[in-house]
Amino acid sequence: MGYIDLLTINRDFKEEDLVEVIWRALRYFPDDLWDGVNYFGNINVDHDFKINFRGEIYGAFSFYNLIEKVRRFKKMFEMENMLVALTLEPVIISHYRFEGRNFRRVDSLVRDYMCEDLGILSLFYVDDRTSARIAAHGLGHSRGLRHHLEPIDLMYVGLLNGSSLREEGFCRECREKLEGGDSGIQND
Repeated sequence: MGYIDLLTINRDFKEEDLVEVIWRALRYFPDDLWDGVNYFGNINVDHDFKINFRGEIYGAFSFYNLIEKVRRFKKMFEMENMLVALTLEPVIISHYRFEGRNFRRVDSLVRDYMCEDLGILSLFYVDDRTSARIAAHGLGHSRGLRHHLEPIDLMYVGLLNGSSLREEGFCRECREKLEGGDSGIQND
């Protein structure tokens, strides 16, 4: 199938720690789905703004700006495999919602985003066990899996809300889709 190319953002990690997050995520998938992980190293990216989270100030990325920067990197180095950019910093997306007679701005954390050729994983404020689950959830999207509205498996839309999953992995239907090779992309 090809490799997952891994890039870290603003981190001086030991390579094995970062690659381990992705390898643990790959354990949830059929063995022959990916050939492995290529770690390309770390790039430093300026933050777009600062946020206050639980009384601490953090540098944060605008989702759309970060996607563009990762796309430019991928194009510059002519990468053909899926590129996954991994950060421990917050990635924020903003949208507007109409409430009553006014529009209200809503800011949300983006934990995982996957499209055909690239993905972003933000492991901001996430423990080791959960990081592999988030990575598997995102990689599930890259293989065409959609969110479940109930806590069936790793594709549960509320994966981080503390609900117990019925299955620590992918449900039968998701496994069949993964094994069948259906690679339609679903962006949620």
